[in-house]
Amino acid sequence: MAEVIMVVGGSRSGKSSTAERLADDCEKKLGYPVIYIATGTIWDEEFAARVEKHRLRRPTSWKTIEEPCDLSKVFNEQREQPQIYLLDSLGTWVTNMMYRQNVTEFSWDEEKEQVFLSQLKLLTESLENVKGTVILVADEVGMDVVPASQEGRIFRDLNGMVNQELAAKAGQVYMVVCGITMKIK
Repeated sequence: MAEVIMVVGGSRSGKSSTAERLADDCEKKLGYPVIYIATGTIWDEEFAARVEKHRLRRPTSWKTIEEPCDLSKVFNEQREQPQIYLLDSLGTWVTNMMYRQNVTEFSWDEEKEQVFLSQLKLLTESLENVKGTVILVADEVGMDVVPASQEGRIFRDLNGMVNQELAAKAGQVYMVVCGITMKIK
């Protein structure tokens, strides 16, 4: 089973940079290649610029896999060799899963939540089968005000479930606030 490290923070907190430094440190220490798993899909120019900033920060030796939804598939396909996986980010994955079947008009019900939870279970199980180190970047949204919209509240709740589930599996958890990294587990 891989060592799982989770890096949690709010928007623009520095969590991705922290995770990238951890991956770089692991690569130097262990000698394993780094696989960067990007969950973002580009939907406008602003997000495209953000993605490009992330790309330019990464070493060219890192392999990038873009996968918005089927994360367990990525881990299952890559599990034979010890590697360092950096998954950025779980919050974007939650959003992708919410809108996977809600492209034109958003709706949410118990059946869709069960599909989501089954995908979370598959992701968690897939982490148990890989070798090396898995670094998960996660969004902390539970410390804010209650979202005004139903979609916002559903996202907050699903994101919180994901964070709790994966933090319980992680050997190390870091919280990034204002660019300052604090080890909390």
